[in-house]
Amino acid sequence: MFKLALVATSALAMTACTYSSHGPEDDRSVESAGMIASRNIDVTGDAEFAGMIVRADGKVGRDLELAGATVRSNMEVGGDLSVAGARVNFRGSVAGNSDVATASGNLDADFQGDLNVAAARITIDGRVGGRLEANTARIHLRGEFDGPVLLIGEGNDQSGHAIISGHLAQGGTICATEIEFRDEARVDGELILISDDRPENYGGSYEFRSLDGRDCDDLNL
Repeated sequence: MFKLALVATSALAMTACTYSSHGPEDDRSVESAGMIASRNIDVTGDAEFAGMIVRADGKVGRDLELAGATVRSNMEVGGDLSVAGARVNFRGSVAGNSDVATASGNLDADFQGDLNVAAARITIDGRVGGRLEANTARIHLRGEFDGPVLLIGEGNDQSGHAIISGHLAQGGTICATEIEFRDEARVDGELILISDDRPENYGGSYEFRSLDGRDCDDLNL
């Protein structure tokens, strides 16, 4: 789905910028597409932005979809969030579930539902109220994670690098070639760590499983 979104974005970037709204006043939705899709909105329905550069701020009553080479957004979303971009920076809040695909991203928001991430490099701050699942080459968890986390390291020659400096309230499973815990990290609940070596500077309890040079993708976590 994300690959198709990016292909569509490339095609739209060759056209002039367009903006349209539809639906009754109490259930209004908007669409914006073009080389630069930038707008501050306050709508009760859905919103879609697509372009080479996407800048979307404001409030959406239902679902929000963002697709572009560069995506920056500070939005209050009443439904689900879908973001695809080479570079993504999202702030705000999401009442539903969120899907993010990016090469390089920074998420600092109140994600009240589940958060699914596919990224080469990403930092997650703020709060995730539901379950976090991330497939990444490099990830830094700095926020509050109320639900369990599943981190699956990816990379060309190794299975990634995971950095934990936030709070994992329900533990989870982390698989990466290198797992690093910062001094400020806190973990509650059952924690499973899968890596080539045991992480340094972490004195909490956990179950360790040796990755033994394998790729995390091969473990079917």
